[in-house]
Amino acid sequence: MDQTDAERYAEALAAHPDYRVLRRLPERPASDGAGEPVRTGLYVDVETTGVDPEHDRVIELAMVLFGYDAQGRITGTMDRFDQLEDPGRPIPPEVVALTGIRDEDVHGRAIDDRAVAALVERAHLVVAHNAAFDRAFLEARLPLFADLPWACSAHDVGWGDEGMESRKLEWLAYRFGVFYEGHRAEVDCVAGVHVLAQPLPRSGTIAMNALLDAARRRTVRFAAVGAPFETKDLLKARGYRWRPRRKVWVRSVPEQEADVERAWLRERIYAGGGAAEERFVTAYERYSKRAE
Repeated sequence: MDQTDAERYAEALAAHPDYRVLRRLPERPASDGAGEPVRTGLYVDVETTGVDPEHDRVIELAMVLFGYDAQGRITGTMDRFDQLEDPGRPIPPEVVALTGIRDEDVHGRAIDDRAVAALVERAHLVVAHNAAFDRAFLEARLPLFADLPWACSAHDVGWGDEGMESRKLEWLAYRFGVFYEGHRAEVDCVAGVHVLAQPLPRSGTIAMNALLDAARRRTVRFAAVGAPFETKDLLKARGYRWRPRRKVWVRSVPEQEADVERAWLRERIYAGGGAAEERFVTAYERYSKRAE
């Protein structure tokens, strides 16, 4: 069967209400009708030996440079980068099983810092699908990543409000009609750009535009310093997360909701005196360990 026949059958199935057709992730995804690029994004993904950036190491870094226009529409992908690095220790078996990266694949290899810098300096924004994870590892390995604003394609798009039951990248790709072999950094980057190029199912807004709106907003990070121990369940139920390094409960809210949060803290946590610490957070600090 040639490609023309396959596409004709796929279109026929897709038109039937009892079928949903998945196509292979395109090599260079772009959104229809996009104008000239006015900004450049850098989609990044890392594979690592574990989840702790203080002790674990990067074993693969992939980056895809992409353009987007004034309406946040993806104009296409440009340069790519994908390199392995020897972590100086055996790769755990569970990481090998997940990524397929073995000790012999990374032996003696190192990420080219200057090649990374050449791509990073062209970017106006760094995007990752779990930006808190990727940013922590990249700032530890390559401090130049601390100088750019970051956004998260998992958390800066209201997937739940759009009827999406999961934020997982592979699942989102399925919902937008494509499949790919995941768990390697470069293909995850290409998939991430493809997902951002899609119109959201309920609002019709391009996902990249929604991400940019979220990235531009300031948030207020409340740190409940000195909160009485007996209030921990209240804080947890409110959405505060425990930061063991600082030994404090922390939550970020949109700037316009800060007065409501201050009032809640005053009434429920600090009725006996005291106040939470506050700081404004922008995309330059968001998802960084420096903002905790």
